[in-house]
Amino acid sequence: MRAEQSAWLTLTVPFDRLAAPRTVTASLPAAASNAVAPSAGASTPPSSAPNAAAPEPPEPPEPSLGFKELAAFSDFTRRAIAAALSAAGAGADRARLDSPSALLPELRLRIVRNTDQALRWVPTTDDPYRVTQADGAGLILEAGAVFRFDRLVFAHEELAVERLRQRAGEERLKLEARVAEAMLDLLRARQLACSLDPNDPGRVSHILKLLELFELLDSLTAGWFAGQAPGLGRAVWGFPEAILGECQPPEPVQPPAKPSATNPVARVDDSE
Repeated sequence: MRAEQSAWLTLTVPFDRLAAPRTVTASLPAAASNAVAPSAGASTPPSSAPNAAAPEPPEPPEPSLGFKELAAFSDFTRRAIAAALSAAGAGADRARLDSPSALLPELRLRIVRNTDQALRWVPTTDDPYRVTQADGAGLILEAGAVFRFDRLVFAHEELAVERLRQRAGEERLKLEARVAEAMLDLLRARQLACSLDPNDPGRVSHILKLLELFELLDSLTAGWFAGQAPGLGRAVWGFPEAILGECQPPEPVQPPAKPSATNPVARVDDSE
């Protein structure tokens, strides 16, 4: 039985990439790119008359919140954004794209089994034409690890990974902006609902908008918002039901009065 061991070391230097031409993008001046020449036959649209202008919507009432309440609202918004990103798995996707896969080698495994037959001429004095047959079987195990250190400088897969990373960043920013906008709309809907008379029909639309945003934020955060919403109402408006459109805290429930114990005025004993 024979065992052999061998090792190879190969060093590849990509000089061809250093000599490859690079594309240079020339940027136009800002003044030339922003300038737009008007055509000779183009006519400017007539300006609308002041009397025909659309009526402006009424301005919302001034918010009755202080710095402490606004700070609590901003802190809750940041936590809601973090919960939405966690529910969407943005952190796991970013970690997977930033993993240093170029340091991992290429592994190669091979198993080979061979058989052979050999004839040997072994003459003797009695039998000068004596031939013997030898059968053999072998097993070859081969394992190799190839490290491509040139991939640490640049790899063609980096272009696709960078596009995926850029797309993931854009989706992350869109989700953050969506949650922040929903939080501001929720605050605006609650303030507008409470600025109207309780019998005003327009108040119902603001309450419905408030409940719709509540459901949207709870869906984006995978149920986190519904559990933390009472804390938001308590920190910003002073009572938990404010997040549902209530303008005044509910009246405390008075416990039922205990019946007063009556003491006997006189006791009549049994006469003998």
